[in-house]
Amino acid sequence: MTATTWRPLVAVLLCSAIAGWTMQGWRKDAAIAALQRAAATNKTTAATALAQATARVLTLERAAGAALAQRADHLNQEQTHAKTERDRFNADVRSGAVRLSIPVASGQCAATADTASATGHRIEARAELDPATAAALDAIAGDGDDATRQLNACIDAYNTVRETYHVQTE
Repeated sequence: MTATTWRPLVAVLLCSAIAGWTMQGWRKDAAIAALQRAAATNKTTAATALAQATARVLTLERAAGAALAQRADHLNQEQTHAKTERDRFNADVRSGAVRLSIPVASGQCAATADTASATGHRIEARAELDPATAAALDAIAGDGDDATRQLNACIDAYNTVRETYHVQTE
């Protein structure tokens, strides 16, 4: 083969290679552009879904917050009412309008049958409490009642949050 015959062949092959390379680049660029469009679409869809989920959670949080605030107000009202009742009771005890007493054990054994109690005519010996002791006992009972109200409010708050967010407990 002479140089004049293989030069056109090399030129054709070189032009074909360049054309093929260029076309492959165009296809690659088109594929990359398609992937970028798909990624942008997916990103927009994900952002929309995130915004919707965030809005739902914020709505749930507001509802739960309002329910918890309402429960706290109710607890405060219960505590205020109970304190008013305790104060009234203590005032009545101090004034003598209310007297507190406790049963006094007699000299008999507790295991002995009381025939009077069977007939319904039992007279029980009682000892009256002084007002300071009555107030102290009422304060102890009041503290227990307050703690019970607070624990019930805590349980109600837990149930409100669990129901609001549809939490499954195990």
